[in-house]
Amino acid sequence: MEKVSPKPWASHLANKAQCYSLDISDKNIMQMLKTLPVLLLVSSAIHTTLAVAAPAEKEGYYGVARVISAERKARNMDSSARPGIGAFVSGNDTQNDMTGSIGVGYRFGNGWRMEGELSLPQKDKFTSGSTTFPTSLNEHHIESRRVMLNAYRDFRVTEKMSFYGSAGLGLAQLESKGWQGNESRQYGSATQTNLAWSLGAGVAYDVTDHLALDLGYRYVDMGDTESGWNNFPNARGLQDEKMKANLVSSEILLGARWAF
Repeated sequence: MEKVSPKPWASHLANKAQCYSLDISDKNIMQMLKTLPVLLLVSSAIHTTLAVAAPAEKEGYYGVARVISAERKARNMDSSARPGIGAFVSGNDTQNDMTGSIGVGYRFGNGWRMEGELSLPQKDKFTSGSTTFPTSLNEHHIESRRVMLNAYRDFRVTEKMSFYGSAGLGLAQLESKGWQGNESRQYGSATQTNLAWSLGAGVAYDVTDHLALDLGYRYVDMGDTESGWNNFPNARGLQDEKMKANLVSSEILLGARWAF
């Protein structure tokens, strides 16, 4: 039987197809190898971003307790009613002490937090006088209580640490009373409930998934307060004297937050 050999053109086409197939495969492999480092880089960046953002994205309630170093100041005491007895003389208008607060908040998962805060009651004593009676000082006793609704914005800088800004609105109850010269010369007691506001900033650190510590500063304005009229006979025989002040507080805060 006669042996049939393949036609030259058929053999040529087969060789071309094989070469073309190998060429396409090589190109695909090269393209994949070129793309792999980019994919790895993007994947790494996404993983890092999610790792940093994860704590800030966590939603839920938390409880908070704070230790507060406060400097409270009685401003505008020169507005006190003490007519006809010379010029106002300032005395001790600042009180420093340690206090605290407790609260409950909610983290929305987008960097924002809302928090209700109750501060411990505080009792302060401020003094002022006049040029006519330099030794007969007014001793102004102010007892303050406040409850606040605070908004916080966290700015994540590392996986564990963030900076925050805060603003708050609430109510401050201020009771004013005291005496002039000695304790037998009493002013009447009066209580005011004012709109209070605050602004602050600080830094927070996530110790665990549940516990965060923060250190910050805030300024609080609790509004105006005044005592009742004088219950003692003054030099003019009139009931025309009362003590006034605007109470503000500069506070350094150390807090611990526990996420439920």
